[in-house]
Amino acid sequence: MRPPRPARPQRGAAVLMAIVIATLATVLVASLFWGQFVLLRTVDNQQLLAQNRLLLRGALDWARGVLREDQRANPLRTVLTEPWAQGLAQTRFDQIGETSPLAARASMAGSIEDAQARFNLRNLVDGSGEPKPEQIAALRKLVALLGGNAASADLIVLRMQQALRPATDGDAADARPLPLLLPQDLAGIDGIDQATAARLAPYTIVLDESSTTVNVNTAPAEVLAALVPGASLADARAWVAQRERLGYFFDMADFGKYLRTGLTAGSSSLGTSSRYFLVRGQIKLDRAVTQMEALAKRGSDANQPTRLLWEREL
Repeated sequence: MRPPRPARPQRGAAVLMAIVIATLATVLVASLFWGQFVLLRTVDNQQLLAQNRLLLRGALDWARGVLREDQRANPLRTVLTEPWAQGLAQTRFDQIGETSPLAARASMAGSIEDAQARFNLRNLVDGSGEPKPEQIAALRKLVALLGGNAASADLIVLRMQQALRPATDGDAADARPLPLLLPQDLAGIDGIDQATAARLAPYTIVLDESSTTVNVNTAPAEVLAALVPGASLADARAWVAQRERLGYFFDMADFGKYLRTGLTAGSSSLGTSSRYFLVRGQIKLDRAVTQMEALAKRGSDANQPTRLLWEREL
């Protein structure tokens, strides 16, 4: 009798099964390693972001120091030729004297913008919530100069009145809208034209006082034209060009010398110094980048601290 042939199909199936099992095992192990890698990277990223946020305090301290020194050196006026307006290019912390282990890995950049170069929406109403006609006219003019929807100005005034009028005993707790905080909040006003809100945002600010002035040494032409009754945008551009030639206007009387006949700079809406500033900073640490923006308010003199009214990550 012939011997039985070997069961080749069974041996082939066993080999195939072994390959499948080995493949599944490899996938499972790889999946476990990938899960561990993702977990470690997540923890590492969270640690980097936490370190970035701590380092951002350094950017704010830098801004406070610059603003304090500027106020000490030139308390009577705020101008674009001063150190605060020059900004800080991307600089490693070890280049500015830091000796911590992170100093060689982390870098900081920052800039400061004069917030009083913008139109303060808080000026639209007085302390009792009553509208201020001169400021409302200026806002309407600013909207027109920017090519915006005219009705948007009245919606902004209404929102400021509703949010800032003094509360009475009959007011419902949720009847008053929240006050605007950021220029970007304009887009949240009911019925406002979104294109107009976007155009207004770079030219407006919300400060914590209702009687601040716009600084003629830093304001753009659109804001200056809006605040000087009868002035055109061409007039304001001529003032800005004159400011660039001079470096700054010494005082309001000096600014008034460059107004054409029929215009006056006697409005209390204009001035030559500022106390409010927008501070922006960026921290790079390894692969993590964190950006922030804050609104700073200087004290009335260099001996008083510079406070942060708000800050946010971008």
